[in-house]
Amino acid sequence: MSTIITVATMKGGSGKSTLASCLAVHWHLEGRHPTIIDADPQRSIARLAARDRALDGVPVVEDATEYACNAAHRLSLGGGLVIIDTPGFRSEITTKCLTASDFVLVPVKASPFDVDRMIDTLNMLTKSAGDRRPMFRCLLTQTTRDSVIAKHIRSELGAAGFPLLESEMTNRVIYAEAALWGATPSLMERAGAAARDIAAIAAEVDNILAIRQAA
Repeated sequence: MSTIITVATMKGGSGKSTLASCLAVHWHLEGRHPTIIDADPQRSIARLAARDRALDGVPVVEDATEYACNAAHRLSLGGGLVIIDTPGFRSEITTKCLTASDFVLVPVKASPFDVDRMIDTLNMLTKSAGDRRPMFRCLLTQTTRDSVIAKHIRSELGAAGFPLLESEMTNRVIYAEAALWGATPSLMERAGAAARDIAAIAAEVDNILAIRQAA
């Protein structure tokens, strides 16, 4: 089945583009043939793809217009996997991509300020999607292992009813180091800790989508 996954948040610096590119490369290495749509005017992923390692050849389509969702739909026909990286602010692009998605990932740093913006993103998702509301999960990013603040934020979000992935995207220097070469941790250190984090996140998403499609 075709699958469109959108990574969205209205807070810059949450790791949105990093998450989208890392998941795409992970699934690419598994033989899944994903395509990334870079709908963010900042072109973070397009810039990565222009560097030496070029995300290992994962196709990147630049479309920072309100028609990005149409491009995603075309690319997904025939069972394709499409990952959309959206702008880090409220926009018509994000709204339309949310409504076209099968699954939405909302990255959020473990800080009160970022949680507030995450709630804004989820409110936009709820109001814009209408009857076709995609499944979503929040993901804690740039966390410090066993930190008090990450545990507190996770507890708060769970108590408020926001669904969270069990996995986290731990803060590791290899993300920035890999980006220098247009790569991700999965390309630089396939058995490394960051690559294992990415694999765990991808496995959770795959499991959720498998359950949804079987329902």
